Amino acid sequence: MGLFGPGKSEEEKLQERVAKALDEMGVTVESVAEKDGALHVGCFQGASGLTSYKSLSLTMEGVIGFLQANGREIVDVKVGPCGSGDTVMSQLATILYR
Repeated sequence: MGLFGPGKSEEEKLQERVAKALDEMGVTVESVAEKDGALHVGCFQGASGLTSYKSLSLTMEGVIGFLQANGREIVDVKVGPCGSGDTVMSQLATILYR
């Protein structure tokens, strides 16, 4: 928990964020290995609450790295606000890949 022990390292926290983002995108090791030549899109929410751009950048880097390591080509990446009006509290990352 971190109260009485060291808690999770930054690397462990990043790995958890990347795994969660890939899960939100519906990407698994099995599905990413099935190359069909078609374009695919995946979206994930940066965080609930205010998030740092560093955290979002590192998570996106992990997701893109995973896709590329599994032979996928990244076609486009977009980041936009998630929410409406004055309640925008996170970013939505959209990754287009082949």
